[in-house]
This record gives sequence, structure tokens and C-alpha cells, in this order.
Amino acid sequence: MGNLSNNSHGSVRRALLFLLVLLLGNSLSLTAQTVKDRLPQTVTHPQTSKKNVDSILRLAGSKRDTATSTAMRLYYAGMENARMLRYNNGVARSLSGLALCYNNNNEKDKALSCERLALHYCENNEEGIAVKVDLYILLSQTFYYRGKYDSSAFYRYAALDVLEANQVKDRRMQTRVYCSLLDFWLNINENISNDMHIQQVMGHINVLVDSAKIKQDTAALMMLYFYKAGYYNNIAKNDSARYYCQSSIQMGKSTKITPSMEAGLLINTALTYLDDKNPVPAIQYLEKAKALFPPSTPISNRHLIFANICLGQAYLMQQQYNKAVAITQPALQSAHDRHMVHILTSRGNEVMADAFEALGQYKKAAAYRKAYSAIRDSMMKVEKLELVYNLEMKYRIADKNKELAEKQLAITRNESRIKTKNLLIIGVSAGLLLILMVSLLIYRNNLNKQKLQAEKIRNLRQELQIGNLQAMIAGEEKERSRIARDLHDGMGGTLGTIRTRLSAIFRRHTTTDVTDDFLEVLQLLEEASVELRKTAHNLMPEILLQEGLSKATALFCERVRKGHTLDISFQSIGTASGLSRDAELAIYRVIQELIHNILKHANATNAIVQIAWYETQLAVTVEDDGNGMLGVSQSDGIGLKTIRERVNSLNGDLHIDSVPGEGTSVHIEITLKENTARHAYKTSDY
Repeated sequence: MGNLSNNSHGSVRRALLFLLVLLLGNSLSLTAQTVKDRLPQTVTHPQTSKKNVDSILRLAGSKRDTATSTAMRLYYAGMENARMLRYNNGVARSLSGLALCYNNNNEKDKALSCERLALHYCENNEEGIAVKVDLYILLSQTFYYRGKYDSSAFYRYAALDVLEANQVKDRRMQTRVYCSLLDFWLNINENISNDMHIQQVMGHINVLVDSAKIKQDTAALMMLYFYKAGYYNNIAKNDSARYYCQSSIQMGKSTKITPSMEAGLLINTALTYLDDKNPVPAIQYLEKAKALFPPSTPISNRHLIFANICLGQAYLMQQQYNKAVAITQPALQSAHDRHMVHILTSRGNEVMADAFEALGQYKKAAAYRKAYSAIRDSMMKVEKLELVYNLEMKYRIADKNKELAEKQLAITRNESRIKTKNLLIIGVSAGLLLILMVSLLIYRNNLNKQKLQAEKIRNLRQELQIGNLQAMIAGEEKERSRIARDLHDGMGGTLGTIRTRLSAIFRRHTTTDVTDDFLEVLQLLEEASVELRKTAHNLMPEILLQEGLSKATALFCERVRKGHTLDISFQSIGTASGLSRDAELAIYRVIQELIHNILKHANATNAIVQIAWYETQLAVTVEDDGNGMLGVSQSDGIGLKTIRERVNSLNGDLHIDSVPGEGTSVHIEITLKENTARHAYKTSDY
């Protein structure tokens, strides 16, 4: 035969429809991922992560069409790792991938078992819902391959129910579901030009196309164009079909299209040229499709089988009948061995019948023609059409187009209104936040300035107070020094002269001439000289200037112990550091005041004076076992007030612990370096 019959025109379109079914099984994902051509090292690692599982599954997906055994090994590895992690969605995705591999190997029962088992692992979250939708679509394809069209339709609408029940707005999930529905209706109906159900589904797809264009979702747009190409091919608008095929292929270059998707687009393009009775470009596109798969197993892939049958049809158009038989016959046998769906074998039987009839081998032609008629009759049973239409009425998709358009309009308006409101709220909030931050910064700056100013004033007052105390103490010490010199040089000299003259008189007279009164006066004069020297030394101790604080204090304590009933002991700890003479004199005066208070008020029998020198600190402790200090006037000029003033002038700390009847403990702490620096500029007048 030189050309195909009119029925073959319908067969071409029907073949495209079936091709859509075949390709959808291998194209559940909207985008193809490029991964390394090896198994990740973490596949068998006991501490693998969800990210590793996802990487394994992506690698398996890239191998599914070209190396099924490798893909299955990867899916099993991913499933084990997912189970170990209790990553249920990962287990479900692994089982879904295995089901696709089993479908490729024509093991439908195993595929169905994997799909049903995977449904139990879908989690109740966004990812789990997406996996469940894909599984329903995969189940519908498996039942379609087995000729159970009612179950196939049921699961496609079940996927739609999942979208609606969960109010899923994801464009890609909606694309998968509505493209699956379109694929089903295109394969069921003979006359699709005015079919109400197909037009309704196409309405949803057109809405998704517009949305994908706005959002520049190339992957979704590529799949939508793929199915629109199938639709236009089936209504014999081949120019439009080729446009959408080529557009989808171009988009695939940027999204890294899968080999199965690209092969399907190339074969569909070839089918449009076969419909136009133009076999030359059709052969070119079919050869490109075949080149996408490894040459080692040329008929193991469904796309290769279909491409070879279409090549047989193209050679038939070119009247190359032997070549048509040579390429179609093994492809048809492989399709029978794999129990592939009827549309594919129907086209192959028709090509073989026409080729043998043209070659004059009428007996073989009749056999293939009979097989072709049987397949066509089984595909067009009235019961199948009635069942599917009843199922469609049950799910009532007829009125969803208007509802979808209204919802889309409402969503768009709400999104615009919410966007405007959000921008206003963000602007006002940002302004208020900026004002608040500026106010806080100004307040914090002013507060810091006030604190610094108050600190400066406090430091100035403290320095002024310390300066006044030091000036007062310096004046007091000068006055003491003057009195000590006057007593020592004036009164001391006079008393010394008187004592010398009396001693000379005593030597010139005999003992019998000297009365007891004279001796008593001489003794009192001696005692007055001693007391005068003691007073002068107390007012200005020379040993303090010559030997330092520790020795001067030790000598003072020794004099007190000899001249009174108070048993006073002195202890010095550590090595004396470089205190200024003014600081040593001030500390010495404090110790004198404390011991005089003990002598006057405490009625104590024992006392301890301790000076401890540390690296940066001087500690002075004076303790007694007297009756305490509660009876001592706090305003006494030579009492505690004088002691506190002297300690404050040294920037030291004074601690008094007094218990009635148990004695008093006074502890003084002075920082050495500060006092050394503070008094370094002073000089003594003594």
C-alpha cells in the first residue's frame, strides 16, 4: 500500500495519547535533577541524613530510564536509610521509584504492591501530601496498563480530592493532577473536539499556564506545554502541536529535562509529521529520540519500542516495505513480551498488515489485520465508556471550572489587598521602630552624659574633701613639729640647765647640809625632763623619720608597756613598701590615737598592734580586751572622728568591731601604690 487508510489517521492520534500515558509514568517530577554518576558515600553510613537520602533518590531517578537495575539498587539503599532515620516520606518515595522500575520491567504486580505499601508511609505534612498525590497518579497508570480503566480513573480523581481536601495551591502539584486527567480523557474518547470533559480540564490547564508564565515557572510550563501539544495533535492542529513540543524542548535545556520527557516530545513531534504525510522530518525526530538511550538494549525501553514502530510507519509511507517490516516486527514482539497497552500494539499490527499487503504476502497481512481489528474492538467497548462516564459524574468535575476561576480572582484580589496592607503596616512599623530607636539612643546618650557629669562632680568633691583633710592634717603636723621643737629646744634646755646647776650645788655642799626637800626637788626635776623628752618625741618621733613606721610603732608600744599597766604587744608582717613620709606619719598618728583611746576609756589589760605589709596593700589592726567603745563620743576631736579623717585622707577603709564587755577590734586597709603616688610630690618640714 502506498499510504495509510483514514483509520490510520485516528491511530496516529491515538498513539500520541498513549504516549502521554507512557511518558507521565516516567515524569512524575516536574524538574529533573543533575547528580553525580556515583553512589554517595553516606548511603551505607549509619549516621546518614535526610539530605543524603534525597540525594540517593535523585540519583536513582536519573538512572531509571537508562539503567533500571542500578536505579533499583539505589532505591533500595535509599529506602533502608530512610527507615533507619524514620523518614517515612523518604520510604514512600523510594517505594514509588521502585514501582516505576517494576513498571518499566513489566512486573505490574510488584509495582502495584510497592505503590500500595508506599501509601502507608506518607506523612501528614506538605511533603507527604505531594508524595500521596504522585502515588495516586502512579496507581492510575498501573491500572491503566492492566486494562482496569475504572480503577485508573478512580485514582486520578482521588489525587484531585487530596488537592481539594488540603486546599493545596502548589502549581506543580495541580499541574501533575490536571495533566493526568487530561491524559486519561484524551485516551478514552474518540471524538475529543467537542468533548465537554476535556474542555473543562483544558480550562484548568490554561489557568495553570497563565500562572506559570507570571511566576516564570519554566519546569511547570514545560510539562503543561507537553500535554497541550498532545491535545492539539489529537484535534489535528499539528502546527500548534509542533509549536508546543518545540517550546517544551527549549525550556528543557534550561531545566535539564529527563531523557524520557525529551524522547516523548521528539516522538510527538514526529507523529505530527506522520499525520501530515511527511515522513522525512518524522524519521529525523525519531532517530533523535532513539539516540537518547543506551544502544546496548535498543528495545528494552518503551520509548524505543514506540519510536521503532513509528519509524516502521514512516518507512511504509516511503514505500520501503521490507525496511518497515524489519524494524517494526522486533519492536512489536518486544511490546507483546512486555504486555504493553493496546494502542501501541494496534499501531504496530496495522503497519505490519499494510507492509505485508504491499509485498504481496496476503496471508501474513491478514493475520496482522485480524490482530489489529481485535485490539481496536476491545478498546472501543461500550461498557468501558459507560463506566468511565459514570465515574466522572460521581466526582462531578463538570462545574469546577467556573468555581476555580472565581476562586482565582478572589485570591488575586485578596493577595493584592493583603500586599498593600502589609506594605503599609511594614512602612508604619519601620517608621515607629526607627523613631523608637532614635529616641532610645538620645535617651541613652543623655543618661550617659548625666552619669559622667555626676561622676565628675563626685570625684571633684571627693578630691576637694581629701585635699582639705590633707591640708588640715599637714597644718596639724606642722604645729606639732613646732611645739615639739619649742619643748625640746626651749623648755627642755631650760630644765636641763636648772638640773645641771642644782647638781653642781649638790656637789659643793656636804651631805649633811642637803635636806630631803632638796633631794625631792632634784628628783622631780629629773622626772620632768624625762616626761618633756617623751612628749617631744611623741609630737615628732625622730625614729619614724629615720627608721620607718614599723620600728617607730614598736618603740611607741614598748614605751606604753613600760609606763602603764597595759600589756601591749606589737607584730610586723611582711617587708615594708615605699610609703611616703606623710602617709607613714598619718598611720602612726592613727595608731597613737587608738592606743590613747584604749588607755583612757577601755580599761583593758591586754592589747595587740599588728602591721601587715602586702604587695599592694597595708593592713593595720589594733585590738584590746577592754569594755568596748560604745561610751566614746563620736564627735571627740581626738577620738574616732580624727581617726576617720586621717584614714579617709589616705583613701583607706576603716572597720570597727566592738562588743560591750569583750573589747574592740579596729582594722584599717590602705592601698600602697595610690598613697605612694598621691604623696610623692610632698616634702616634710621636720
